[in-house]
Amino acid sequence: MALELKAQRGNAWLPAALIGVIAGVDNIAAALAIASLLFAGPLSSGLGLGVGVVLVGGAVLALVVALRSTLPNSVALVQETPVAILAAAIVTATATLEGPTEARVATAVAILGVSSLATGALFWVTGRLGLGGLVRFLPYPVVAGFLAGSGWLLVDGSMVMLTGHGIGPAFFDIARQTSVLMLIGPAVLFALALHLALGRFSHPATVPVVMLVGGLAFFGAIAAAGLGVEDARALGYLPKLTAHGGVELPTVQMLWTVDWHAVLSAGPTILSIAALSMIGLLLNISGLELAVGRDIEVNAELRSTGLANVLSGAIGGPSGYVGLTMTVLAQKTGVHGRGAGVATALAMLLGLAAAGGLIFQVPVFLTAGFVLFLGVGLLLEWLVATRRELPLVEWLIVVLIMLAIAVVGFLEGLAVGLLVSIAVFVFNYSRLPVVRLNTSGVEHRSSVDRSSSASRLLSRHGDAIEIVQLQGYLFFGSADRMVNYIRRRLRAPNRAPLRFLILDFRHVSGLDSAATSGFLKIARMSEDHRVKVFLTHVSDEVEKTLGLAGIKFGGQGAMTLEVDIDHALEHAEEAILQEQPEHGVHAGLLSHLTAIAGPHHRMGDLLDHMTRVPVEVGDLVIRAGETADDVFFIASGRVRVQVTLPNGRKLRLRTMTDGAFVGEIALYLGQERTADVIVETPSEIFRLSAADLSRLERDDPEVAFLAHRLLAINLSEKLSVANQAIKRTER
Repeated sequence: MALELKAQRGNAWLPAALIGVIAGVDNIAAALAIASLLFAGPLSSGLGLGVGVVLVGGAVLALVVALRSTLPNSVALVQETPVAILAAAIVTATATLEGPTEARVATAVAILGVSSLATGALFWVTGRLGLGGLVRFLPYPVVAGFLAGSGWLLVDGSMVMLTGHGIGPAFFDIARQTSVLMLIGPAVLFALALHLALGRFSHPATVPVVMLVGGLAFFGAIAAAGLGVEDARALGYLPKLTAHGGVELPTVQMLWTVDWHAVLSAGPTILSIAALSMIGLLLNISGLELAVGRDIEVNAELRSTGLANVLSGAIGGPSGYVGLTMTVLAQKTGVHGRGAGVATALAMLLGLAAAGGLIFQVPVFLTAGFVLFLGVGLLLEWLVATRRELPLVEWLIVVLIMLAIAVVGFLEGLAVGLLVSIAVFVFNYSRLPVVRLNTSGVEHRSSVDRSSSASRLLSRHGDAIEIVQLQGYLFFGSADRMVNYIRRRLRAPNRAPLRFLILDFRHVSGLDSAATSGFLKIARMSEDHRVKVFLTHVSDEVEKTLGLAGIKFGGQGAMTLEVDIDHALEHAEEAILQEQPEHGVHAGLLSHLTAIAGPHHRMGDLLDHMTRVPVEVGDLVIRAGETADDVFFIASGRVRVQVTLPNGRKLRLRTMTDGAFVGEIALYLGQERTADVIVETPSEIFRLSAADLSRLERDDPEVAFLAHRLLAINLSEKLSVANQAIKRTER
């Protein structure tokens, strides 16, 4: 059994070792290209040092992430996109430095290391505070624009590696020379060969194999042409030899030769690289979650990757994070432990010895072609492919950012992208409808049950009430649209003059100080047109913001706060009814019943069979839980229908006034009472018992029919109101 367990452990290391070899070789090839990009032109003497810090830093990244990641088979790699941006910053920061070349090389390594330190610190702090999800709010076109711009910087950097000039007027002048074309052509062909090979073979070893074949073909070609290695070097096909002639590692003494002012000048770029790296890490984690079929703890990954970058930056190494392709390959080959990352780190450290002999023997067109391939790949993915995925306006933002990065610089492109995205977002958000629902007092009534005459009055005059449900976050753009809507309502020629305006904030998430100017305009317009404004469902925060802007509520002001639309409607309806002369005189129960069913010579006889109920304010007319054996008619006054919630809170369901019926549904269905009915104001109430109704059905069918007809009409009106409420909900 012990032998079988050992055999299983040994077999488990085989796929991990294979991944380590593949990733290690791939990283060595990438290290040569990255170092050649970072230390090109005047910094070419630092090529050996660049290869050393990239390999050691990459090994640190792979080892720390492998040991601490929540996904055990994670394989962390040095990422080329931040390096492309940093290469341009290094050229700018060191171009004007005076003194020996060693000082410029040391400054370049310091910028590289500080960038990794900043990236690691941002990762760790973000993960420690649990804010990993916030970065996902960066607009997608901005991310795509940054990555497309990074692709352009890689393409530009590859030309610097080949010719010493970036793509510009000077580059096109020298690119016509045959000797320069002989340098650029092989690099372009190699990039094309890589593209075709990876399109046919998806194995991670494809890149090292193609580079090996390309190198062998190069040496075969110069041998056939009768050129020696040094002849090819003199023609620019091979890197120039440095004084050390091999891989170097940074020393403590180098710190004293660094121009820290130049490092500080690269600070804005360094910070933007850190943010962009965090986006790249989160994109890779999202891809890994889909590939491995499990959730990955984002904040834990940020902390572990942050530590890895800090350690890499401490030795001047580049930044990096988990590689999507290599980690998926480890998953597919059955690597379930941490062996893949550990083996990758070991392979890169062992590669230091091999890299010493390779640095100056690798043709320039291979490293430059590799960088060119990476840059074109980013352009194809984030500039070309996104045209099919994004609306035209958003894709134009991608193009604009890429052009700004190419023509002006990365930081300028960053600023342009963010400003344009914010402007587009504000424009699009301001176009969203700020009015969620609008209706009038004709369609939307309060929960107060009124007499038929009062209901008819409200139907005739209810258009003087406008109910507007607002939505979203109110700012200067959306608030202006709200003001224009209310202005149009005030001037509508085919509508009744507006008397009451109800603005509902139930679906408003908040408002800024700029939006308060809109409400000040509404207040002034309301005073000019003598319109009473009710604000409902207003949160404490919104009320405070409006108050600070100078809006006064209650008293003689035009605006009043109400709990909800129902209470605001009730006040508006009461005001309308009190202003109508035909409603000012108390009609009595007989008039109310006649208004419902029309004149009938037996209506008085029906009243004779009802019993007047003596009540005081606060009395219970109906108690929840009782058996329903009667129906009540409100001749005058007001009662409240309410239920008691499990937590003891009282909830008002409806209010009943003159001419309303109470309890007829439970009477017909033979159910228990479901709510309490409480007298709110001095009232005159009549009762018709189930026994009286049964006796009428037996002894006086005509009066019984009249009673049922009244109850049926009342129920039909309630059903009509309920249907209108359902329609409002569907809208």
